[in-house]
Formats: sequence, structure tokens, C-alpha cells
Amino acid sequence: MNWPQKPGGLGVGVVWWPPLDALCRESEGLVDVVEAEPEAFWVPTPDGLGFRSFVGEALSHLSQPKLLHSVGAPVGGTCIAPDGHANALARDVAELRPLYVSEHLSVTRFRPQSGNAPVSAGFMLPAVQSGPGVNLAIANIRKHRTALGDMPLAVETGVSYLPPAPGEWPDGAFVRAVAEGADCGILLDLHNVLCNARNGRQSVSEFCGSIPIERVWELHLAGGETEHGFYLDAHSGLVEPELMEIAAALVPRLPHLRAITFEIMPERVAGASLPEIARQLGRIRDLWNSRHRVYAKDISPSHILPSEDPALDDPDSWERLLGSAVTGLPQPLIQDRSAEWWRSAAPALDLYRMLVGEGRASAVLSAAPRTTRLLLQDCGSAGTRRILAEYWRKSPPQYTAVDEARAFFRFLSEAEAARRGLQEAISLDTAELAEIGS
Repeated sequence: MNWPQKPGGLGVGVVWWPPLDALCRESEGLVDVVEAEPEAFWVPTPDGLGFRSFVGEALSHLSQPKLLHSVGAPVGGTCIAPDGHANALARDVAELRPLYVSEHLSVTRFRPQSGNAPVSAGFMLPAVQSGPGVNLAIANIRKHRTALGDMPLAVETGVSYLPPAPGEWPDGAFVRAVAEGADCGILLDLHNVLCNARNGRQSVSEFCGSIPIERVWELHLAGGETEHGFYLDAHSGLVEPELMEIAAALVPRLPHLRAITFEIMPERVAGASLPEIARQLGRIRDLWNSRHRVYAKDISPSHILPSEDPALDDPDSWERLLGSAVTGLPQPLIQDRSAEWWRSAAPALDLYRMLVGEGRASAVLSAAPRTTRLLLQDCGSAGTRRILAEYWRKSPPQYTAVDEARAFFRFLSEAEAARRGLQEAISLDTAELAEIGS
């Protein structure tokens, strides 16, 4: 295996956003490694065939080692990332020289019908946890790693708000089979595992007892919140005490741990406050300093699989079912033993639809500020949301915030053509997006 090599590991990290920059200065002594989600700093090129990246420029003032946590090419689905993604990510890798790259074991694109072009689901959806799902993820990881010049690659343990499907592989057994089959590392997002447990999936102890802990290169820690009866991986604040206790029991058992990384969304930083986040990073350093103390090499992971085959085991059918449900497209019929499970999944699907909508609204707001501001002034919050809901009904989610804004402009130009000042706002936002991408 191509293990990432750095004596002593990297240390305490954060997923970087501008509001956290003051804590990331090396002089503060709080952050040893800076992790970035590269696609958040990409814009499509004018020809639509690739992406221009600003991640190197954004992080150039920070001297710490960098890690790249990709969010645009998850390895759990049948649809590869759009044209130009692999090249853009490879350029970021060459510029920032991370010790390894991590990617999600999830699905974000699907084909509404066989033979259709892929469309975005607008949110990370769980991969099908079956034998074919394992084989697909292994093949995707190998291709992704090759495209990055055999860069060491870790897969993140995902979150799923769905109830367990009939006959599906348990969460930990699925991750174990993928990581061992692809001979890759694991980014163990403990907050995701806690979310899954609280939402009725596998317990934290069973999950951690199922995965090969010698493959865990990194931990992610975050805060969450409750919404619509679910505990969400919202990256909304500080790490709660229960999760810190779970991490404290686990860290000493991880022989190849390279980093412990704190995640928080940029819009939540002010609410948590920089002083409190700084104290949180100090507690995470205590966790980091406890590593390599009680690792027992004779501990074998548990990997008991269901006695029955999954009713839904085909990756293409699985992602079409979920993707259509959360984006409002016509759904395939379920007539086998999965029908009852699908009915029980209705609350989770409602949650996913809400999360897709919130993500799309955030993308439009960030990429089309003048247009959004005009709509809010003229229509108010409720009226603007009605316009957005009609746009979502007529247009599937887009891959980037820039693509989302451009599709929204096209919709508005047809549906709201008479609104005073609208075309001027659209023109100004369009010109700014074109300048950024050029």
C-alpha cells in the first residue's frame, strides 16, 4: 500500500475558510495542518470544459502543510465527475503537494433514465451498501488514485439519513470491504458515525469495531444539530463532549493516524466564536498527544454480513431511485420487499429534499448577490423562496454555484422578465462571474 509518510504525522488541523484564518496563522500555534475543500474555490472556465482553481492562492499565505478533502468526485456512484475535474484537482495536488487526498464514499450524480446524461443530486447521498456497491467503489478509487499520479487516497466514512435497507451490508462492514479491496486509507469522520447511530443505524462501537483501524489516517470532528427529527452532520458549532469522549477512547488505538481535523461551516464561525474554537483546538491537541499508546495488533475487525442478499443491490438503480426522489423527478416503482422500507424512508427523503433546497439557495445567494438582493427587496423572503421553489421544480441541481446561478438567471429571464431592474442585476452578476472564471 502507498502509505502517506511523514514522521510523527501532521497534527491538529482545520478545514480552512476565511473566517478561521486568524486561528490558522502559524504564530498562533493552534493549527499544524490546513485542510481545504478544493472545489469550493473553483469556478467553471468560460468554455465550460474545465475549472479555474483559487485554492492555492487562498492558502498561499499559510506555511503549514496542506491536505485536500475533495467534495466533487465521490467514489460511491456510477457517474464520474464532470469533464475537467480530474485535471483541476491534479493541478491543485501538484501546487499544494498534500501528503494524501481524501474523497467521500458517497453519490452526488445520477442518470434519471438509462442512457441519459448525468445530473447532480444537489447533495451527498449514501452509496448502495452491497457487493456490487463495494466493487464499484473499489474500481472508482483505483481510477481516481491513478488520475492523481498514484497519490495516496483516503475515503471518508459517510452519513446516511436513511433507515437501513433490507439485506444491506452494515455501515462498518461496507467501509472495511471498500478500504481493504482498494488498498486505501480511511478518513474516519466520527461525527458522521455518531449521526448515523443517533438516527437509527449502526452504533459507534459496532462501526469502529468493524473497520480496519490500522487504515485510519485522519479523524474529522464537528458539531451538529437536530432538524426534522434527525441529528444532522451540520458542522454547526463546537464538538460536543460525548464525541470528544469517543475520540479520546479511540485515538490511542490508531497506529497510522496523521491528523485530527475540526470542521465548521464558515457562516457558523461567528456563533461559535474564535476564542471558543481556539479552546476547542487546544482540547483536540490533547487528543493528538494521546495517540500510539494502547494499540493492540491482534484486534481483528468484525465483519458479519446479512444472511439475505440486499433487495436493492444495483448501484445504478439505487442512485436513480434516491436521486429522483430528492430532486423531484419521476421515481422508479418499487414492488419487491423494499417497498415497505421505501415508505419508512419518507421522513429521510423529505429531509434530503430540504437539504438540497437549502444548498441550492445558498449557492444562488453566493454567486448572484445583486439578483438575490433585488428579489428580496421586491418580494420579501417568502416571495423569494416561492420563486426559488418554482425554479427548483423546473431545473435540476447544478454542479457548481456558478452553474446554479447561471441556470437561475435563465429561469428568471423567462419567468420574471418584467420585473424592474432585474435584467440589470443579472447582467452585473453575470459579468462578475465571467471575470472570475476568465
